[in-house]
Amino acid sequence: MVSDTCYYAYHFHVRDGPQLPLFYGEKLFQQFVVDAWANCEQRKLNWARTHQHTLRSELYQRLQDTAVHDRHDGEDVGPLGCKLILLLSHVGSPSFITQLFQNAMAICRYFHKPDLFLTMTANPKWPEIIHSLFPGQTATDCPDIVSRVFEQKKKALLKLIDNGFFGTTVAHIHTIEFQKRGLPHIHLLIFLHPQHCI
Repeated sequence: MVSDTCYYAYHFHVRDGPQLPLFYGEKLFQQFVVDAWANCEQRKLNWARTHQHTLRSELYQRLQDTAVHDRHDGEDVGPLGCKLILLLSHVGSPSFITQLFQNAMAICRYFHKPDLFLTMTANPKWPEIIHSLFPGQTATDCPDIVSRVFEQKKKALLKLIDNGFFGTTVAHIHTIEFQKRGLPHIHLLIFLHPQHCI
């Protein structure tokens, strides 16, 4: 059986020869990509909802205590719904965000203040992007290509930094965001060795 993620990945893959009309859909193609992502996310959430026994959610005693004792003015919270435990690996879940925040704070506590703050934005005129577009397409028509190229550029930037471009690096933290026009950019905090601090 083929998962929905594999199914969409198969159809989003560009092959030699005549291309599917899907890739020329511009904003309609973007909507299809978003709907495909939402479908995959909904499947993951449904699995978490129906497999709470597998996640051993009964071990979260604090949540049970909250459900029993969380009453405001005698109002029972039972009718409001049930508490579900999401996997730590589920991107965007409260536990996922909390884990990222705690990791970042632990790095800052150990290495103190960061020395450099660097921002890199995707360029729609990068040759790798222009070369991968079909005739008549723009970078905003192919968010998958832009994201793949940006990921490779990000890896190259991190490798350059780790190899001592700014000096000996002891740690770095980054986050990736998307602008309203659809281009990703990275915010990077760099912690340098005390010998190379500015």
